[in-house]
Amino acid sequence: MMNMSFAFPMQYFALWIAVTAVSIAALVVALRMLERRHAQRIGKFVETKLAPRLLGGYDPRIRRPLLWLTALGFTAMALTFAQPHWGNAWLDVRKQSRDIMVVLDTSESMNATNPLPTRLERAKQKISALLEMAPGDRFGIIAYSGNAALQCPLTLDHGFVRAVLNAMNTNVVSQEGTNIAAALLEAVRVFEQEDRESGTTGKAARAILLISDGEQVSGDAIAAAEEASEYARIFVMGIGDPDGATVRMPEHLNRYDRAPRGERTHISKLDEETLMRLAANGNGAYARARADRRDIEDIFQRFDSLATRDIASDIRLRTINRFQWPLAIAIVCFAGEGLWLAAAMPWWRRRSARRYAAEDDANAHT
Repeated sequence: MMNMSFAFPMQYFALWIAVTAVSIAALVVALRMLERRHAQRIGKFVETKLAPRLLGGYDPRIRRPLLWLTALGFTAMALTFAQPHWGNAWLDVRKQSRDIMVVLDTSESMNATNPLPTRLERAKQKISALLEMAPGDRFGIIAYSGNAALQCPLTLDHGFVRAVLNAMNTNVVSQEGTNIAAALLEAVRVFEQEDRESGTTGKAARAILLISDGEQVSGDAIAAAEEASEYARIFVMGIGDPDGATVRMPEHLNRYDRAPRGERTHISKLDEETLMRLAANGNGAYARARADRRDIEDIFQRFDSLATRDIASDIRLRTINRFQWPLAIAIVCFAGEGLWLAAAMPWWRRRSARRYAAEDDANAHT
């Protein structure tokens, strides 16, 4: 017995049959109603029995094939969209992917509570949403504060990426401070190693997603972005508020020695100017984090400009998509309508007109 499947799960087959049958039936009824109205309009001016003689071979029967060709054509199109599969063949299945290195700010300023619950938690939510949107892409994570460290190498195992992401906090990198340049140079190191191991460059299929409030204490982030742009495009998401938020610093920090002990605080502001310059120098784009998902959706849409590359290939036995067969039937039906209108109907009418003229001549001589 032939094993057939469709683009939709088989439990919806009965529903597809019902919807298709009702749609085609409605189409046939609508076309028949239009034909009746056409005949009624003609009947207002010409007696129905005399219409073939007075209207140059008019015959309602010659329009009937148009109805059935239309119905059959739309039925074939419905089957085409259902994509019937039958028969098996060995197919080369290739997996294509992009490389997305997430560079996440884990400095103390990411503990600020705008947006809620904290900037770091909001950043982790955005990364989780991006993982959902790009199930076939490789992700890696670099955390940075005063220095940078690779926390998760590029991998297709999104479960592992999520586990690493959930464990991230502002203590994951021991050196205090904010050094965006070190983070971007760490991404360059990872990409250089990948290129050496593969023997090719994957720049066209790579992106760096920097998520930060933009504050930097050390390093030249702009120069680092220009260097990193030779290996990947840099997209930036700003987390925070340009008006700033108060961040209480840990006791062991001595960057704010002028403040009384126990009252060491810092007003942390979103530095959008720096982040925009980073994105511009990295041939990417900037977006500010929002309460909804439109920010990460915008960045994901920009990832469409990246190329993809084959990361795996496998030979598998798959059923063959036979949509070409019903599509060919639909094309023949719709082409047949045009041929019938352009050639068959005029020929039929001329033939009928000649026949009626001959009958009239014969009647005139009797």
